[in-house]
Amino acid sequence: MLKKLKQLLNKGRGENISTPSPVSIDDYLEEIEEIPISTVEEEKITIKVCSIEDEKDAINAIVLAEAGYIVIAKTPNLEKEIDDEFVEIIRKMRNEVAKFGGMLLALGDEHLLITPKNVIIEKLIKEKKETKTPPLKSMLTEKEEEKEEKPEE
Repeated sequence: MLKKLKQLLNKGRGENISTPSPVSIDDYLEEIEEIPISTVEEEKITIKVCSIEDEKDAINAIVLAEAGYIVIAKTPNLEKEIDDEFVEIIRKMRNEVAKFGGMLLALGDEHLLITPKNVIIEKLIKEKKETKTPPLKSMLTEKEEEKEEKPEE
């Protein structure tokens, strides 16, 4: 290292610095020390998938969510094939899930997502892009502001 620094400092005096010869990949890999990697055991989250066709299936899905599982439930098409009885089942589900602090959301037309109380779902809201004022317009508004600040004599 010191030799290279001397070469760099002496470069201005007319001495040429030669580029080092390339190192083979095998030589490079032999010089690398292996760093021990320790994996951290993370709590695994289980997602249960089921189908809701009647009140019994709805109760099973609620029990799973209350036990701490995330539940994705297939339902009849909520826009086309739903009747008053099924609307009442979903209402009961929503109320029961709210009692233990979970959430019930529709995922598209044929799925419900039921979460336990330790899962938070937040909607991602994109910020509006600021519209840039064209340079000419910004210059005009700056001049108008200057006129307002300076009273005419």
